[in-house]
Amino acid sequence: MNILISKNFTIEEVQHSSYAFENGLDNVLPSIYYMNAINLANYILEPLRLKYGAFSPLSWYRGESVNKGVGGSPNSDHMTASAVDIRIKGVTPLELAEYIRDDLSFDQLILEPTWVHVSHKQFNNNRMQVLTKIGNEYKKGLITCS
Repeated sequence: MNILISKNFTIEEVQHSSYAFENGLDNVLPSIYYMNAINLANYILEPLRLKYGAFSPLSWYRGESVNKGVGGSPNSDHMTASAVDIRIKGVTPLELAEYIRDDLSFDQLILEPTWVHVSHKQFNNNRMQVLTKIGNEYKKGLITCS
């Protein structure tokens, strides 16, 4: 099902989950969350695509079973298609996080060791919260570990 939800992103990318596939779990996006996916694509992913070129998200929508299986937070924005994890070839996670922090509107931005987590809320209810995950802790701001 290659239905476009924005200029460059498809519903297939929203629903893609290796974990779901490998474990025979349903990860179909409920229609109630379509607008969340569309907004995330248009306000976060399309600007990133314009700047960095083609990429596909690592993780976007996660049904409850998938989210639990991958150890996601019980109130994860992934479960409403409002969050996405991204890694772009040739761009460090820090570079990606700095661009998002400085140029885009978002709810939460987390610099993970090998990817970036970013969420977006509808109706401009975005907190612009920036965190870095170090070990099992979240620290405020973008922190580089050398």
